[in-house]
Amino acid sequence: MASASTRGNQDKDTHLPPPSKQSLLFCPKSKLHIHRAEISKIMRECQEESFWKRALPFSLVSMLVTQGLVYQGYLAANPRFGSLPKVARTACLPVRNAK
Repeated sequence: MASASTRGNQDKDTHLPPPSKQSLLFCPKSKLHIHRAEISKIMRECQEESFWKRALPFSLVSMLVTQGLVYQGYLAANPRFGSLPKVARTACLPVRNAK
């Protein structure tokens, strides 16, 4: 029974080089053809999901914490613009790193 399943696997993988010719870094899955359009669609979905589920919530929480620190007096507010420069700078950091 085991020899029958081994023979079936050999017939299936006829396009692969023999094990003696394969390097240690050989990966049979890398030989699969994936269309560029499909890859770009997956990347676009990943970036969008990353923004909505990671970068945006982290940015909002960072802004709230910074505003709280300015309000409590741990961070000094700008005399002209108040806490706006610190809060805006904090909001930009997570979004920039997510890309």
